[in-house]
Amino acid sequence: MDYNNNYNDYNTQRPRKKVSKETFRKRQLTAVFVIAFILLLIIVLFAKACSKDSVKKTGDTKVKNKTAVTTTTTVDSAAVTTAPPVTTEAVTEPTTPDPNDTNSFQLDKYTVYVDIGGTDMPFVQGYPEGSSEADELWSSDNTAIATVDAYGHITGVSPGECYVILRSAKDQTKEAYVKVVVADSSNAAATTDANGENATSADATESATTLSSNTQEPQLTAEAPAPSKIDDPSLHYETFQGEPVLIVNKSYSMNPANEPGGLEATTAAQFDKLAQAAAADGLTLWVASGFRSYSYQDQIYNNYVNMSGQATADTFSARPGHSEHETGLAIDVNDPSDSFNNTAEAAWLAKHCWDYGFILRYPQGKQDITGYKYESWHIRYVGTKLSKELQKSGQTMEEYFGLTSQYQ
Repeated sequence: MDYNNNYNDYNTQRPRKKVSKETFRKRQLTAVFVIAFILLLIIVLFAKACSKDSVKKTGDTKVKNKTAVTTTTTVDSAAVTTAPPVTTEAVTEPTTPDPNDTNSFQLDKYTVYVDIGGTDMPFVQGYPEGSSEADELWSSDNTAIATVDAYGHITGVSPGECYVILRSAKDQTKEAYVKVVVADSSNAAATTDANGENATSADATESATTLSSNTQEPQLTAEAPAPSKIDDPSLHYETFQGEPVLIVNKSYSMNPANEPGGLEATTAAQFDKLAQAAAADGLTLWVASGFRSYSYQDQIYNNYVNMSGQATADTFSARPGHSEHETGLAIDVNDPSDSFNNTAEAAWLAKHCWDYGFILRYPQGKQDITGYKYESWHIRYVGTKLSKELQKSGQTMEEYFGLTSQYQ
C-alpha cells in the first residue's frame, strides 16, 4: 500500500466558496422569520380549536341554565297562584324532627284534634339553639278554622283542617308546623282526657277557668277553705278537723241528681291562684278537663271498654257515677297523658299544689290503693288543712281515712 499517496488523496478538498457577511445575515433573518411564522401559525390554530370548544361548552351551559330558569319560573308562578301561606309540600305530613337536632323546635305532638270551641296545646320540649320560650311566635294559617294565642293554645272555630305555625322571633326561618283538625262537637269522637279517660275539647271548654293575668302577684293565702258540702245523704263524707271531705272512688259514687254542673267555686278560685304562682315561676298551667256529667262519663268509659276491655279500662277510666270529675272538685292540668309526667310543669305541680288546697289524687306506686294508675296531671281540691296533712303523711285519701276503692 502506498501510504503517502492515500494520505494525499484524503487531504485533498474541494475549494469552498466564501460567503459575505451581508449574505449570511440575510439568511439568518430569513430563518428567524420562517420559524416565527410557523410558531405563529401553530398558536393561531391552537387558539381556534380552544375557542370552538369553549363556545360549545358555554352554549351547553346557557341551554342548561335557560332550562333551569324556565322550570323555576313555572314552579314559582304556580305557587303564587295556588299555594296557601304555608306550602302544601312542607306541611301536608308534619314530621317529628330529629330529637338531637338543636336547630329545630321539638314538640310533643304535631297533629291536634279539637272540637268547635275546644282547645289544645302542643308542648314545646326543645328550642332551636339560641332561642327560648320568650321567642315563641305562634300563628294560624286559617283563623276561620282555628286560632292560636301567644302561648300556643289552639282553639277550634269551624270544621276543617289548617296549620298552626311556631316560629322563633330571633330567626323566623326556624319553624315547626302543627296540623289542626277541627270537628263538629256534636259528632266528634272523645279524645283522651285527664283520668286517662276520654274527654272532648268541648268538655275542656265547659270546665275551663279563666286565669288571672300573669303580671299579677301570686295570691298565696295562709289557708284555703274546704269546698262546700253538697246536701245529699246518699254521698259519702269523711270528716277532717270538723270539715266534710267528699269521697268518690270505686267504692263510693256521686249522685247524678246533685251534680254541680261545673267546677265548684272555691276550687276554681284556688286553681286561679295556683296558675298565677306557676306563671310567676315562668310556667303555664291551665284546665284541660274539669267537670264532667254522668252521661258524658258513661260515653267515654264505654268507649274505652269497647277498645280495651273492661278489666283494662277500669285501671285508668272511672265508671259513670264514680269519676271525681262529676264532683266539680277535680281538674286535669295541661296535658292529660303520660307525656306530662316528665315536664317542668308536672314537677312544679307536685311540689306546690298542696299550698293551694289541692292534692295529687293518684300518686305513683299507689294503684292498688286508689284503683287507678299514676296520673301526674290529675289534682283534687280538698282545702289546705287536709292537703298539707296528706302531703306530710305521704298517704292517699283511702289510706288516711281507712277506705277501699273497689267496685262492688
